Amino acid sequence: MTSAFLVRSEDMLINTIINRVNRKLAGEILTFDELRDFMDDVIDYINTELNTTFPAFSELEEGVIDYNYFPDRYIRMVVVPGTAFYFFQADEEGINASAGYESELMKGLFFMKRDYSSSIPEEYQASDLQGGI
Repeated sequence: MTSAFLVRSEDMLINTIINRVNRKLAGEILTFDELRDFMDDVIDYINTELNTTFPAFSELEEGVIDYNYFPDRYIRMVVVPGTAFYFFQADEEGINASAGYESELMKGLFFMKRDYSSSIPEEYQASDLQGGI
């Protein structure tokens, strides 16, 4: 039996990402504009670690409502805890008051490297001249 409609995953929606981050921040109600720099920090970190060129949230065209450049599980496992980690780093003036989120970020990034590195679309792979093993 086939469904008459497709169910869209909400995990790629930027609003859903913001809501998940806010839950990690103990119920804060921060907006996309307030979190964008921290979200960009996570994408920059992913790009450095995976030798990729995924666009940062600040690079998205106005009106884009979702972030679908890699599987949503890595948004949940890396982007969400990473954003919380970078937020707390800035909020606590560099004191690591968010070791749990740092650990969650590192664990998620490990799985992303292990399970997704060989599946990265060619358009998001950085130049071979930038290094990588």
